[in-house]
Amino acid sequence: MEQYYPDQVDGGRTHYGQVAGILSLCSSIPRLPGDPGHAQTFEFPVLHAVVERVTIEHLLNIDESCLEPIIATARQLQEKGVHFITTSCGLYAPFQRLIADSLDIPFLSSGLQMVPLLKGFLPSHLKLGLITGHSGLLSNEHLRASGFKLEDVQVKGMEDYPEFRRVVLEGAQNMDVKKLRRDVSNAAASLKNCSAKLGLVVLECPNLVPFRLEIQQVLRVPVFDIVSLAAFFASGFRRAAFAQQYI
Repeated sequence: MEQYYPDQVDGGRTHYGQVAGILSLCSSIPRLPGDPGHAQTFEFPVLHAVVERVTIEHLLNIDESCLEPIIATARQLQEKGVHFITTSCGLYAPFQRLIADSLDIPFLSSGLQMVPLLKGFLPSHLKLGLITGHSGLLSNEHLRASGFKLEDVQVKGMEDYPEFRRVVLEGAQNMDVKKLRRDVSNAAASLKNCSAKLGLVVLECPNLVPFRLEIQQVLRVPVFDIVSLAAFFASGFRRAAFAQQYI
C-alpha cells in the first residue's frame, strides 16, 4: 500500500500519532489486554492519563467536585493531539455532557452510552442485558445521561462473585485469572437463566472486557463495551481507500 503523507505537518507537540486518550483513575489493580487500562487492548495508538484526586466514590456519588480535575486531565490529553477521549470506568457517564462541552474533541464516557442505540435494533420481545460491577450501586442517576432507565434493561452485578469482588471492588494487587474467568462465566450463566430472553449484552464495567469471549460463549449473543465504542469511533478517523474492483 502506498504510504500517505500530508503536504504539510504542523508542530508544537513533543510526540504524535495517538488516536485516543484514555482517562484512568488512580488505581493499581492488575489489568489484562481487553481492559482499556491496558495499552495493548487497542489496534490504534492510545495515550493514558491518570486523573489525580478522583476516586471511584466520587463517580458513584456523582460528586461534581471531581469535574475540575477530570476536565483538566482531559484537556491535557487534547493538547497532546489525541482525536477523541474515552475512559477506563463506566461511571463517568453522568458527566458526559459537562465534560464533552469542556473540550474541542469528542468524549466517550462509558459503554452505557450505547444502550439506547443498541436497544433500538432489537425486536421488542428481546431484552438488553447489562453487566455491571455492582448492581446495588448503579442507580437511575447513573443512567439518565445515557438516555435509559434501570427497568429498560436486565441488570446483572458482579458484587457476589469472590474474585471479582477481591480484585476490582476491594483493590487487590494480584489476580487469579482462572477464578475471575469463572466468575464472569457464572455471572453470564445467571443472566441467561433470568426470565427475559436476551438479544445482546452491554458491559458497564471495563474490567469485564477481557472476558467478552466467555460471555459470548455462554449467552450466544453479541457483547458490546467501551472498547467496542472506542474501536467504532476510531474507525471514523482511519484513512481507507476503496479499490475499484469492476468497470
